[in-house]
Amino acid sequence: MNGVTTRKNGWEASLTGSPLRSNTGLNWDVMVNWSTFKEKYVDFYPGVNTLNVFFKPGDRVDGFYGTAFVKTPDGQIINDAGDGRPIVNPVGQFLGYTNPDWTWAINNVFRYKQFNFSFQFDGRVGGNMIDYIQQQTFRGGRNIKTVEGAMGDARYQDYKGVKSWTGQGVVISNGAGISYDNNGNVTNYKDMQFAPNTTKTYLQDYISVYYNTNEANLISKTFAKLREVVIGYNLPQSILGRTFIRQANISFVGRNLLYFAKNKDIDIEQYAGDQGTSTLQTPTTRRYGFNVNVTF
Repeated sequence: MNGVTTRKNGWEASLTGSPLRSNTGLNWDVMVNWSTFKEKYVDFYPGVNTLNVFFKPGDRVDGFYGTAFVKTPDGQIINDAGDGRPIVNPVGQFLGYTNPDWTWAINNVFRYKQFNFSFQFDGRVGGNMIDYIQQQTFRGGRNIKTVEGAMGDARYQDYKGVKSWTGQGVVISNGAGISYDNNGNVTNYKDMQFAPNTTKTYLQDYISVYYNTNEANLISKTFAKLREVVIGYNLPQSILGRTFIRQANISFVGRNLLYFAKNKDIDIEQYAGDQGTSTLQTPTTRRYGFNVNVTF
């Protein structure tokens, strides 16, 4: 039944300008684009007030829910006192929104006599997703960080059969159990006493649990790219005047030349919209080429 109604509202603005005009023939043109939007649920199927457990009318469509750690009121991870590993909430928790807060692009074009040069930056700001590559490389012991620093030392102790890794956070020191409401909120903090986690465990056992939790692999979708660079030359009429060609331009083009992001093990651009987790993707590649445009 096609019964779900949503509404998308947003803004888009473009600004063009010419910061430089000179008698020498040097010109500079700029185009800036900015946009933002939010899409919300308006109504569901007849008689249905909640969609996919978490969503109600008025909620954003791109709300992202997943597994998360149980924490103290001041935000410390609660570990199991027996094995020293994080306790995971039995109910999916809100982890943010998958769509960006806004997108942007800046294109610059320079012209000097017969030459032209242009370059464009663009990107997105905001939004969250799960880094599946990070999750699986940590859990499989293949992430580079597992052989560096404190993790590298603990991994060597794993090899020797020694439990040496102590996870961050606390344990419940008085043996109280954890009670949850239907939304996964802890309801009995008053019954608990906390102490720093001192239970040592194998590093690989710890990170297999820690990085199997969505919250541990949550990354920002913010990125920027040097999208395109073009260097061109227009053949002068003094050359074309003796041919049947009216105009001709030769240009060198480079695309996806630089990528700026906090996490570079994946290409965040490939996960637009409501995609909340990465996959085993084929990465975007740099491309170079020549263009020849001829007008007869």
